[in-house]
Amino acid sequence: MATATGKTRCVICDKEKATMRCGGCSQEFCYKHLGHHRQALNQQLDEIEVNRDIFRQSLTQQIEKPNNHILIQQIDDWEQKSIKIIQQTAEDVRQTFLKNTNKYVHQIETELNKLTDQLRESRQEDDFNEINLRLFQEELDKLTNTLIKPSNISIREESTSFINKISVHVSGKSLTSIPKDENY
Repeated sequence: MATATGKTRCVICDKEKATMRCGGCSQEFCYKHLGHHRQALNQQLDEIEVNRDIFRQSLTQQIEKPNNHILIQQIDDWEQKSIKIIQQTAEDVRQTFLKNTNKYVHQIETELNKLTDQLRESRQEDDFNEINLRLFQEELDKLTNTLIKPSNISIREESTSFINKISVHVSGKSLTSIPKDENY
């Protein structure tokens, strides 16, 4: 605020002196303190430039090694977690299959032993013909098919989402340019 002498008060020393108004903060400074204010502004600019240099280094690293980005790490973590879920599910299904196959494998083995006894007996007695051979082969084929694909056990894939889906969302927000103000 200007006084009757046409002088204003410096915001630093609060003395009535000839002052200059800072174009940035709009405060009045005497000539002595205007230099201090400019020095403080220069220090702030130095800090910004140091931070800019650090940011430039980060940007350069991102350009050179884009797979090191924290979001890529998040994708990698999701992938590993999903793989573990799939592996655990597969192991659980394997164990269920193996537990249940023991029962039907024992049944197949019993049937195979019966067929083996019939074949031995037919050979020892030399008592077989084309019809017997066809029946033996059909029984062996049936046992083979049952071993390969048991009628009471099947594997089903269900369309469920036990793994969370991951995607990238890019919003429409863009960077704005930094306004240039040359006033102090």
